[in-house]
Amino acid sequence: MNIQFIQANCVEGKNIDPRQAKAVRRYKPDIIFFELPSSKGNPSSPFNAYRVEKKPFKKIEKIKEGLRKEAKKTPYALSDVLVWNEIVSLWERGHNVLLFNIDAPQELRRNAFLQYRHTALSRAKRQWQFWTYLCVRDTIMARNMEKVLKKYAKKKKLVVAVFLQSIHWQHVQFLLNHPSQKRIWNYYFGRFPKLTPNIIEGELPKENPIFYRYWKKHAWRF
Repeated sequence: MNIQFIQANCVEGKNIDPRQAKAVRRYKPDIIFFELPSSKGNPSSPFNAYRVEKKPFKKIEKIKEGLRKEAKKTPYALSDVLVWNEIVSLWERGHNVLLFNIDAPQELRRNAFLQYRHTALSRAKRQWQFWTYLCVRDTIMARNMEKVLKKYAKKKKLVVAVFLQSIHWQHVQFLLNHPSQKRIWNYYFGRFPKLTPNIIEGELPKENPIFYRYWKKHAWRF
C-alpha cells in the first residue's frame, strides 16, 4: 500500500498553532487521524457516514462555536477552528477527506493529566508507571490506525495526515511494524533494568488502578 504520511504537531499553549491547518491545505489528505478519543471503540467520525455533498455543515459550525468558547480559557483551541475551516473547504470542493479519532478513552487521558500535571516530562520519563500509560495509549492508537488503513488498503495512493503529537507518532510507527514482545518491552521499559512484568502486575494496581485496568485490557503481553 502506497501511503504518504504527513505528521504535524499542535502546541497546546497560549497561541494559535496553524501547522495542522496548513498541512490540510497543502496536502489535501484522504484521511486525517486526530489525537482524540474514539467513540465507544469506533474511531470513525460520524461525518464519514455522509457523502461529500451531504455533510452536515451546521454541526461543524456548532463545533467551531464550542471551540471559540473553549479558547477563552485555552487559546490553542482556535488552532482546531483553522483545521475545521480547511476540512470544510476540501468538502466544498468535492474532496471527501475522512476523519478518525484514534486516541485512548478520555478516562485514561484525564487520569494521566491529573497524575502528571505538576510533573515535568523529563521527570515523568524516569517513572516506569508513566511508560505503562504511554505503552497502553500508543497501543490503542496503533491498533485503531491499523484497522482504518487496512480498510482503505485497495487505494493505490493514500495521503494520510497524522495529527498526533510527535512523541506518540514515533511510538505508533514502531508498533505498526509489529515488533516482537521482547522488542516492545525493551522499547518502553529497557531503561528500567530491574523492572519485570511481575513487578508491574504487583505494584501498578496499588499505585494507579486506572492505568492498571487499561494495561490489563489493552497492552500487548510481554
